[in-house]
Amino acid sequence: MEKDMFPILKDFLMNDGYDVKAEVLKADIVAKKDDIILIVEMKSVFSTTLIYQGLKRQHISDFVYLAIEKPSSKVLNSSTFKEKKTIVRRLELGLILVDIKKKMIEVILDPKTYHFKNNKKKRKQLNKEFSLRKTSMNTGGVKGVKIMTAYKELALMILDALKDEPKTSQYLKNYTNRNKTLSILQKNYYGWFERVSRGVYQLSDTGRLAIEEYRDVIKEIK
Repeated sequence: MEKDMFPILKDFLMNDGYDVKAEVLKADIVAKKDDIILIVEMKSVFSTTLIYQGLKRQHISDFVYLAIEKPSSKVLNSSTFKEKKTIVRRLELGLILVDIKKKMIEVILDPKTYHFKNNKKKRKQLNKEFSLRKTSMNTGGVKGVKIMTAYKELALMILDALKDEPKTSQYLKNYTNRNKTLSILQKNYYGWFERVSRGVYQLSDTGRLAIEEYRDVIKEIK
């Protein structure tokens, strides 16, 4: 409960030289030291409501902390907690864990400017995948359905090239004009291809069925 957290937080701040008062203009805790005004918003759980309260307090102070009861190790290590922690960091809020039983405080985030850094590798992968896609058949926000990728589109191009007769890998590489063609033939992820002889491929029975299944897609990528 927040009322059990308050005295622990108050003692912590006072020991750091702050003058502390509660419920000042709707802020749970306001602490002042010299020209620094620090605000703490409390909730027993890490909620969206608490994060929003912290955002509103940033109009008053540059030093806003969110305080929650320290959860179990399982919760602390969960992806949900880590995602919320990332949001709090990016919003330049602080985060405090309060252990009510032990009457201990753990400051795991301080409010400070967050510098966004692009992951150059992932950005490059994203740009490459976007550029290589010939179709726009996927629906955003859906789960549990087959997704069309640039890799699959290339496999379908090879599938179409082999529909009438076996072809050499060199012919298929020239046909698709993509370096990954040989890798797709060799790995045969979808089971669509069969090696007839050295460097020569044809469709498998699964591949012939795929010709019918993906007929409309093949028309778009040709």
